[in-house]
Amino acid sequence: MRTLPQALATIAFSLLLAPAPASGQGGEAAPGRQRMEQQLRQGLWRITKERVGLTDEQMRKLEGTTARFDPRRRALLADDRSQRQLLRAELLPGHTPDQDRVAAALDRLLLLQRQRADLNAEEQRELAGFMTPEQRARFAALQEQVRRRADALRRSRRDVPPAR
Repeated sequence: MRTLPQALATIAFSLLLAPAPASGQGGEAAPGRQRMEQQLRQGLWRITKERVGLTDEQMRKLEGTTARFDPRRRALLADDRSQRQLLRAELLPGHTPDQDRVAAALDRLLLLQRQRADLNAEEQRELAGFMTPEQRARFAALQEQVRRRADALRRSRRDVPPAR
């Protein structure tokens, strides 16, 4: 039985567990979008609590941990994406790659990989302070499921030509 609706995968797991912005803070998102994000956040909150077996107190701690680690994770992912775009541009057919730029991008990708591993280890140490090993494993599996569904949705959207 699938209890995690496909719609939940359209928003990153970290966004859903992060606290909702207070009203009047810049008004970046339309009210409809904010309402939808809040509903998705509540749905994922409930599913996380049920599947992972967390108490309300553990959920509050998870929310805080997620809020602390996500900005760093997003920055690493953005840097990774940037380096990969640079590599793709340098390796285009018919283009003579700048060997120094390629080498620097490869070195940066390796560094980012290490930094992501360090960040994950640090986050796991913090999660271990309020979750059992079984809960951490269940949480990691749920995160992976959401990531895979979001990736599949992104891939399917890339394959669909824009509507005119």
